[in-house]
Amino acid sequence: MNILLCALAALAFAPAAHAAAPRTVEILDGPVAAAIDARLTEAAQTRGFGGAVVVEMGGKTVLKAGYGYADREAKVPFTADTTAQIGSITKTFTALAASQLAAEGKLDLNAPVRTYLPGAAEPAASATLDQLMTHTAGLDDYCGEDFDRRTRAELLSTCMAKPLRQPPGVSLYSNLGLSITAAAVETAAGQDWESYLREHVWRPFGMTRTGWTFPGRPRSDFATGYLNDRRQPLISDQIAALNGADWNLKGNGGLQASAADMQRFYHGLMAQPEAVRALVLSPHAPGETVDVREGYGLFFRLDDQGRTLRAGHGGSDGTFFSYLALFPGRDAFFYFVGANGEVPARDELKGVLKTVQDALPPLR
Repeated sequence: MNILLCALAALAFAPAAHAAAPRTVEILDGPVAAAIDARLTEAAQTRGFGGAVVVEMGGKTVLKAGYGYADREAKVPFTADTTAQIGSITKTFTALAASQLAAEGKLDLNAPVRTYLPGAAEPAASATLDQLMTHTAGLDDYCGEDFDRRTRAELLSTCMAKPLRQPPGVSLYSNLGLSITAAAVETAAGQDWESYLREHVWRPFGMTRTGWTFPGRPRSDFATGYLNDRRQPLISDQIAALNGADWNLKGNGGLQASAADMQRFYHGLMAQPEAVRALVLSPHAPGETVDVREGYGLFFRLDDQGRTLRAGHGGSDGTFFSYLALFPGRDAFFYFVGANGEVPARDELKGVLKTVQDALPPLR
């Protein structure tokens, strides 16, 4: 039985609870796409998966599809155009903004961040943007819960005054570090972080379904998350309710985007000036393990010769789980998002990502 017939057989024996789960395929081309499509079709039918995937290999999109429901109650199918949480992949956007400004000479990534945030509290004020973006500043991970009210002034005073968790120079993941980076971006750009991204990233890249808040957008455009089958609130509504006191998330998480927009992000990134690409697409510091290096908004997985196998970043709030992957030198891109809990979505990602990686040509 071939892969597509296996998928149809899986539908025939799917449990009744998910038997009507939709499947919206825009592009399906070749055996890799067929294998992934079969897996995620079964996941939607039998395991309650709701999400989307885009796979590009050799400069050609081979799969662009959505599976299951973006809104179970309203029976809205998940598509590649559904706007969904990207979680910590927000950091990749903040890092790109800082890299653009650095390439223009507006930010010195090796200068203390107090250069751009006068009066900011120590010890974080002495960290460089390079350290903040590579998680080597020694900062704590958080300065409160995601939806605790936190103004920009409080970020620069209360949060930046928190004692270091370890001496600078060693990898220690910090959401706080990317919020501080976002504040520096605002100073250097002379505009707020969201406006900068809209004008210099989302709009020029053609990303029309990406943002922080979405005034006037219909609810049907967005994915609802389901944790243990319980409906979760929409993150942009929670952010809007903070009325600007949203700095526990700003710069490090909370963005939403469609899978199709994330593919546009990839192409926009690859079309950036060489000085920008050199900053974003290169590792800059040791990671937590010998085969991982820290970059600006990306983690780099290396082979035993020190070559980059994969550059990527994941994002999760416990409900949504997303993953962005670029394969330098092998002309491939991958994006995945699931909305039915991090653990089950991550399980699907592992199988899907392995299918992609196994099909890529070896590094030369």
